Amino acid sequence: MAVRVLEIIAPKENQERIEAALAEAHAIEIWRSIARESDQQCDDEDENRGRAVVRALVETGDQACIDAVQDALSGRKDWRILILPVDAAIPMPERDEEREPDATAKEKKRKAEAREVLYNTVAKGAVIDLSYILFVALSTVVAAVALTSSNVAVLIGAMVIAPFLGPFLAFALGAALGDRALMSNALKAAGLGAAISLSMSILLGFLIPSSALEAKELVDRTSVDIEGIVVALASGACAALALTSGASASLVGVMVAVALLPPAVTAGIMLGAGHIADALGAFSLLLANVASVVISALAIYKIKGIAPRRWYEKQEAERAQRRTWFVWGALLLLLMVMILVRSMGWAKI
Repeated sequence: MAVRVLEIIAPKENQERIEAALAEAHAIEIWRSIARESDQQCDDEDENRGRAVVRALVETGDQACIDAVQDALSGRKDWRILILPVDAAIPMPERDEEREPDATAKEKKRKAEAREVLYNTVAKGAVIDLSYILFVALSTVVAAVALTSSNVAVLIGAMVIAPFLGPFLAFALGAALGDRALMSNALKAAGLGAAISLSMSILLGFLIPSSALEAKELVDRTSVDIEGIVVALASGACAALALTSGASASLVGVMVAVALLPPAVTAGIMLGAGHIADALGAFSLLLANVASVVISALAIYKIKGIAPRRWYEKQEAERAQRRTWFVWGALLLLLMVMILVRSMGWAKI
């Protein structure tokens, strides 16, 4: 059983309230400590004097305990919850079924990584900083060289170092939580990344010889098909599943499978070379992959029970999810219709 430690720091008059909330939420173990009133190392105005520190051992992903403490301290000031990882516990606590009278509801809450931990991990993908810009620029150059030379090994490397997947996973999480700020930041990061990649690729399209435009890896990304959409849907789901399960190392494989960077670079190169039809095909592939990632990631977040804590936040989250399902779902459906029309030969009529 994987466990974490919750450390709650608050004024000591809230100690019993915190412990009661943890006990009601069925924390595995609870400990307490209080700062000494006569501690000579503290000045009279030391803000830490008289503060209680309550620690609890909980299962990893035990959202119930975290929410219970937040509810207990709602409206009060000067408190903080720290969620600390535990590499090992000796002896390792065993699951006590009697501690969970409502096992079904509790298990539903514990399916995923804690909301706050997940948010802290995913939100990093929507941050625009110098590292993000450099990663986009460098991965674009690597991908362009790999595509025009059909070097699959180098192309895989470009997919891994490209930070394109992060903003869309963050956007889906923002929709699941109704967090408009996270959704906005994610779109800004994705838009800036796409602008940098496309601009650099267009410039490269002017410079590379026409013979390089016939490279297999480049040509393969000038169209989209149903199989590609299915792969993107599955990859987006796997990415969200890896994050909610705490297995973020699996994201490396997802970065390769979902392939957001190569079609973006292909679109730019073909546009710079004046091959408008091929550029549109590559751009369609990019849109299909992005829509698939957002839709499938949001579906996994929903299945895993990732939701806001307060009821009014849940209402906003439901609205955000409906808009996301509609916009990205409509885009994906339109692309699938276009694929069907092309495959049936109706586009020639």
